[in-house]
Amino acid sequence: MTPTSDDARRVNEQIAETLRDEIKTGRLKVGDKLPSVRAIAERFEVAAGTATKAVQLLAKWGLVAPDSTRGYFVSAQVSDGEEVQEPSPEFAAIMEEVAAMREHLARLDERLQRLEQSEKRS
Repeated sequence: MTPTSDDARRVNEQIAETLRDEIKTGRLKVGDKLPSVRAIAERFEVAAGTATKAVQLLAKWGLVAPDSTRGYFVSAQVSDGEEVQEPSPEFAAIMEEVAAMREHLARLDERLQRLEQSEKRS
């Protein structure tokens, strides 16, 4: 789908809906990494800022979750007929905590790898 000017929705909303449909149909599954903002921008021939807003909209809907070091990952499936709703404040807070934990785990993993390399050299 290429965003069109005859669609009343904003371009970022059109892109988010297209990606939502890909999650709904299973083309993108829970745990899959979302394409980079750059790749989304190139695919839909839009500015990176517009692609970023589309991804942020998916996150707001609770369909993707950020990993500060690796990008966005599909975090929920959508069923036929299911309307996307904004997540509750509690869910949003949990997703923020999960993102913080993933970031912390990534830093711990890096430290562990450095320690293992250091031990190998000793």
